[in-house]
Amino acid sequence: MAITISKSSALNDDLWNEWAPQLIAVMQDADSEKNIYEETLNAIFNVKKSKRFGEKATTMTEFDNMEVVAEGSDGVQDDFSEGYAKLIEHFQFIKTMVLTAEMAEDADVDMMKAKARNFVQAYKRSRLAYATAMLTGATATTFNYGAKTGISNAGGDGKAIFATDHPAFKYKTTAAYNQSNVFTNDLGSNAVMLNRLANIGRNFKNDTGIVQGYTFDTIIIPGNQPAMEDTVKKIIGSDGEVGTNYNDINTQRGKWKLIVNPLWQWTPTAPATNVPYILMSSEANKELLGNVFWDRKEFDVKDEVLVPSRNYRASGRARWSAGCYNWRHMLMGVASSGTTLS
Repeated sequence: MAITISKSSALNDDLWNEWAPQLIAVMQDADSEKNIYEETLNAIFNVKKSKRFGEKATTMTEFDNMEVVAEGSDGVQDDFSEGYAKLIEHFQFIKTMVLTAEMAEDADVDMMKAKARNFVQAYKRSRLAYATAMLTGATATTFNYGAKTGISNAGGDGKAIFATDHPAFKYKTTAAYNQSNVFTNDLGSNAVMLNRLANIGRNFKNDTGIVQGYTFDTIIIPGNQPAMEDTVKKIIGSDGEVGTNYNDINTQRGKWKLIVNPLWQWTPTAPATNVPYILMSSEANKELLGNVFWDRKEFDVKDEVLVPSRNYRASGRARWSAGCYNWRHMLMGVASSGTTLS
C-alpha cells in the first residue's frame, strides 16, 4: 500500500525547507514498514479498491440437482436468479498533524520524526479499527465507530451478519430453510466444540438450499485474552488429543490458522466471563466476498506552513468502507444471544 504525498509547500519556507523533505521521507518509510495492523486486516478481509461512492454485490441462486426422467420425457425446467443485494458506502476520514516552529528552530529531530511516523501509523491502525468495529459489531444491524453511530451493518437478507434466522433466498418464506451462524457456546478446553462448529459451517447451505462444503480453517480471537490464546494454541497445535491421557492423535492439528486481532479488545461483563471467538473459512471468504474492505481513496497527504504561528501542518485524507456481502463464510461463538448447542 502506498500513501500519496503532494509536493511540499514548506520547501519554499526558510524555516521548514530543511525539515520538510526529511518528514516526507519518514512518512514514506513508515508506509513501507511491516505493520501488524495491515497484516491483520489482510488476513481477515478481502482488501479491494473502489472507484465509486459505494460498492454493491448480489448473491445468486443456482440450478437445482438434475432429476431422473422417463424415456422420451422433457427435462425439468430450472433457472437461477439474483439473490440478496448489499450496498456498502464509503466514508471520509481526515487527520491533521502540527509541528511547532520551536521544534524546527531547536532541531528537535527525534520528536518531529516520531510524529511523522505515527501520523502514518494512525491511518493504518484506523483502517483495522474500523473493520474490527464492523466485524465485532455484526451481531446487530448497525455499528458505531468513534463518534459516528448507526452505521449500517445489515446483510443483504436484512439480518445482522451473525443471526439465528438467515433465510435462503429461494425459500425465504419457509422457516425450515433458515440457518444460524451465531452461537452462545464456549469453545472449551478441547477440540469437541471446535470440531462441531466447523462441521456446522461446512454444511451451511446457499440461497438455493444446497450444501456449500467449505472447510473452516481460521480462528479469530480478541487481542487481550492470553488464556484464550493459550488454550486455542493447545487445541490446534498439540500432537495428541488435548486434555486427555488417550494415545490418540489431535485431529485438529495443522488444520487451523489463529488470528489474534490486537484491536479486538474484549471486556467481560458479569456474569458472562467466556471469551467470544469467530470461526472463518478463508476459501469461502474469498469466493463469496464475505468480509470486504474497500479503499476508495488511500491516504493523501498535503502540507502547509501556517503564517500566523510559523507552524508546519500536514493533513491526511482517506475514504474507505467495510462490510459483508455474505454471511456463510463465518460464525461466532459466545454471543450474548444466539443458538445454544446442547
